[in-house]
Amino acid sequence: MPADEHRRLQALRALCLLDTPPHERFDRIVRAAAHLFRVPIALVTLVDEDRQWFKARLGLAAPQTPRDVSFCGHAILSPTSLIVPDALHDPRFHDNPLVLGAPFIRFYAGHPLQASDGSRVGTLCLIDTQPRDFSDADRAALADLAGWVEVELHALDEREARAALAQQERFFEVSRDMLCIAAMDGTFLRLSKAWSRTLGFSEAELYATSLVDLALEEDRDATARHLARALEGASVLQFEHRARCQDGSWRWLQWNAAPDPDVGLLFAVARDVTQARLLSDERQRVERMKNEFISTVSHELRTPLTSIRGSLGLLCGGIAGPLAPPVEQMVSIAHRNSERLLRLINDILDLEKMESGGLDLHLTSTDVAPLLEQALQAHQGYAAEYGVHLEVVVDAPHARARVDEDRFGQVLANLLSNAIKFSPQGERVLLSLTREAGALRVEVTDHGPGIPEAFQARVFQKFAQADASDTRRRPGTGLGLSIAHGLVARMGGTLRFTTRAGEGTRFSFDLPECDPTPVG
Repeated sequence: MPADEHRRLQALRALCLLDTPPHERFDRIVRAAAHLFRVPIALVTLVDEDRQWFKARLGLAAPQTPRDVSFCGHAILSPTSLIVPDALHDPRFHDNPLVLGAPFIRFYAGHPLQASDGSRVGTLCLIDTQPRDFSDADRAALADLAGWVEVELHALDEREARAALAQQERFFEVSRDMLCIAAMDGTFLRLSKAWSRTLGFSEAELYATSLVDLALEEDRDATARHLARALEGASVLQFEHRARCQDGSWRWLQWNAAPDPDVGLLFAVARDVTQARLLSDERQRVERMKNEFISTVSHELRTPLTSIRGSLGLLCGGIAGPLAPPVEQMVSIAHRNSERLLRLINDILDLEKMESGGLDLHLTSTDVAPLLEQALQAHQGYAAEYGVHLEVVVDAPHARARVDEDRFGQVLANLLSNAIKFSPQGERVLLSLTREAGALRVEVTDHGPGIPEAFQARVFQKFAQADASDTRRRPGTGLGLSIAHGLVARMGGTLRFTTRAGEGTRFSFDLPECDPTPVG
């Protein structure tokens, strides 16, 4: 490696030539070199960190070769030409794969190419499959051709630089975001037109201030601390602060900045997010009011509704004696609807507790298989209403996991009831327990129509239903899967699903397995 390898690579990349399409100005030179020296292969190479890449090539199909087997990696170590008359007799190259295999190099002559700062970034090289001599006149001619390549490199570098500068000027002029180049202390060195459009200050007024001074007084200390992180070596800065405007108002600015300590500059873009912040604050306020309202209403409704459901249940059970058929039917409908409404209120309260962090789970090491059996038995009647068969398969008997038994049962109830509702009559729903990669996997599989693709991203959202119309055929609140997803997460798992149109859906989650309870 050259002693100035870091600077050399910077100079190479500053040329902006690596992996670019062919340029006729370089192709012309390798054609002339091959003709002048009567060699089958001539190349303009650029030596990158781990490869030599050919900007122009004649007689070689490969666009690059590894640096660790390259001849040019040796050629850039010296300011003069590297000549290898016979590679098979050179201890540096006699066992090189490019010598023993294609392109079967025997002769090599390469002259280093210098960038504008003097760094040797590549070579103009000649290759032959036969050994040969190379005279002093040949060396001088190769050096002259290499000088031609350098002229093209520098001319291209200047043209590219001018084009890049013009593009930068245009970018700073039309960008809607607030672009800036600043010193590490926040002093503005370059600002786009968007700054004046957003804050109302003239360019002269903006350049007379700094990033920190532009912030509202109460935000200046925090802004200065963010800038200090750049001096401490932070590679990216992301922060927000309020900036004052010329008319006395202020705007929220969101910053993304990249410090470059080598040149002592901060390259940044600031975006006006005032409207988004105000909308976010308003949404949070509305969400808080909504949650408080739902919680209050749910609590106020649950107590009387529980009493109503109990009374209707007693009437259905015959406590007041036989009822006339029309009355019995009406009481039965009222009882079912009161149960459905109570489930909805309980679901809403559960969601509110989960979102507020007030839902307490009592996790204990529990034998999982019996919980599956209980859930299956509890849903046999519901499955019979839909003509669906329930099955349970336990491949991990006596396996234990840390769960809250009641909440675990609630998860299974939501998954099973959902699977039953969407299963065709005569089909089966399978509940299974297996071991997968050291964890316990619980799965509920149905053979229904599958989840529509357009709905899949919203499956676990609150009140989400594939059919949200008033005439939907399957009852439900759209809360069950959202609650199940949250409860599984609280027990250390992740609820997920796979689905295929017309073939069914599988919901599953994994839980860490506990060690078996010691005997005796």
